[in-house]
Amino acid sequence: MGKIIKKYLPADYSDCFYKEIIPDNSFTVDRLFNSIFKDYPKCIMWLLKLRDILVKPFGLQGGLSFENLIIERNEEEIIIGKDDKHLSFWISLYSGLTTPEIQTISISTVVKYHNSFGKIYFAAIWIFHKIMVGYLFRRTIRIASLKDTSHKGL
Repeated sequence: MGKIIKKYLPADYSDCFYKEIIPDNSFTVDRLFNSIFKDYPKCIMWLLKLRDILVKPFGLQGGLSFENLIIERNEEEIIIGKDDKHLSFWISLYSGLTTPEIQTISISTVVKYHNSFGKIYFAAIWIFHKIMVGYLFRRTIRIASLKDTSHKGL
């Protein structure tokens, strides 16, 4: 988990997908962002468009590009976030050295509910969030052919 995202805690919900790898200077936080939020498969794009259609009657805004949702960043971490009338969410993308021998990459989500509808809405999408984010994170690792630290020295 990155350092910036910690300032958004405590939260009503949080999760984190992470992987420790052998350091790879080419695997920057920008590369992680592009892989997860720009170069995603068409099926994910279709699901996001469907979500926008379904939530519009409830006054939730959709259709924004993830680039437009960047609210903070440094060399190791990008924070994407949105404050809506029902809930606020922040997503951290992190790629940095944990030790000289280990680089950690992660995607963390933090959600705060503002009212009952925010809680109901997130309860309805929670499983899709976990599946999609987990899939996109594992896909990024697979495409980048990142080497797991558990294989170090073999």
